[in-house]
Amino acid sequence: MKKYIKLKAAFLLCIGFSVLAQAQIELKTDFTDSTNAKQVMPYHLNVYNRITPINGVNPAGANKNAKFCIVRPLGGIAKKGVADVSKDSYIWDDSSKKFYTDFTLLKKQIDGIFNEGQEIHQIVLDNPSWAFQRNSEGKLVGDSLKVATYGNAEPPRDYKAWGNYLKEVMQFLVKTYGVEKMLNIQFDIGREIGTPTHWSGTQEQFFEFYKTSVNAIHSVLSKAKVGTHFLWGTAKKPWGTDFVKWAKANGVYYDFIGVSYYPFYQRAGRTNFNEVYTKDFAVIKDIPEWNTNAKLEMHEFALIKSLSKAGNAFENAPDAHQNAFMVGLMKMFYEHNMHNVFQWGNGSSYIPASTILLEMEGCRYFKSKKEGTQQTEENYVDAIFAKDKTKNQYNILAYNYNANPDSNISEAIKIVTTIDAEAGTKIKYRIANYNKEDNKLSWSNWQETITQGNSKDKSTLAFENKLPVFSFLKYEVVLPFED
Repeated sequence: MKKYIKLKAAFLLCIGFSVLAQAQIELKTDFTDSTNAKQVMPYHLNVYNRITPINGVNPAGANKNAKFCIVRPLGGIAKKGVADVSKDSYIWDDSSKKFYTDFTLLKKQIDGIFNEGQEIHQIVLDNPSWAFQRNSEGKLVGDSLKVATYGNAEPPRDYKAWGNYLKEVMQFLVKTYGVEKMLNIQFDIGREIGTPTHWSGTQEQFFEFYKTSVNAIHSVLSKAKVGTHFLWGTAKKPWGTDFVKWAKANGVYYDFIGVSYYPFYQRAGRTNFNEVYTKDFAVIKDIPEWNTNAKLEMHEFALIKSLSKAGNAFENAPDAHQNAFMVGLMKMFYEHNMHNVFQWGNGSSYIPASTILLEMEGCRYFKSKKEGTQQTEENYVDAIFAKDKTKNQYNILAYNYNANPDSNISEAIKIVTTIDAEAGTKIKYRIANYNKEDNKLSWSNWQETITQGNSKDKSTLAFENKLPVFSFLKYEVVLPFED
């Protein structure tokens, strides 16, 4: 009997190994079906955050088309827990007992970018200068300034004074740089609202603050692009959903809403793209009250390994994890029409992924399906399918990510596409593989194959490959141009 049980167990174990060996994911789309054709693909990795860049901005890696987001340009900055009034543009003069403005440092920040031939995507009107902790008579609440981790997180004591100040800011910018230049820049009111160290006031106070701000900006530049920035949907204070509903109910304008996203690379609930979109972003963007002319952006992002106790510093995940994750993140962006990942640093850790994504800019994104059986359900595997009409080329970019940082489980994938070519058409293709060990891409030589089917209007292609975890690969398929 024992021998029979052992033989049966061994038999079942062999069956299990056989199933795993045959497990395969099928990633497919029909390029000939117009209902699958969606947006023209932007490149979403062009924007870089820089905090009060008075001495200019450091380069953003090899990205020559980089745009910058200026953070905390108005003052309200702290150094080692002490208010630094020297960076303020709204100032209280204790001698004359009057408030005045000085935009010298604001201009220096903007000039430092423009003079290098670079562009500004966004100016953040976040920390108010320290003088806004004073009332109209210049008096503070208490004996000293209230200093938070990032500087001044207090709502202005006088909203009318704040509105008048923003009018001066916009008048200065328009007079100095011109209307057209300012209409190419968006203005973000606040940053990571819901975080007490960025905004210590209530939700109602911020909504009123936003309304005062947008009215002031539009009184000077009526078509200025304006929005704000909240935490993700599952954060402790996810005010984004309430803001969208409030703005709709009260007729308050916004062109964009930014969100932050700092996923720990080893947490499934923070790295599963379908779950993350549903819980963190769809609750803001996909509700009936959403302004369909607005865009949802990711104003802060990093795939992190650890976070400091104060929450203002982090350690990045390893390079291979970042590259595979970035491809998956962009799949989520294209699928749900999100925009722009604002990056810290220069994005050097995931240059292989960002380079391949840049090459797909301008392609047409196609919806796709995933079927079959995975080696493990813990792997997040999918692909971006795109058509480059100008090159008569089809692109398939597949990735494999896992929330277990020590996983080594590869997936067998089969890529199936239906394309606009007669069956029996000779095509060329090549494959790019990401090498985790040296964080680089390697391309195969061009190869030839024949499309399958029995139609003169369309045919199919199928490719099979192994996709290691924490990696990605890309197929480029080129058809001959018609004479």
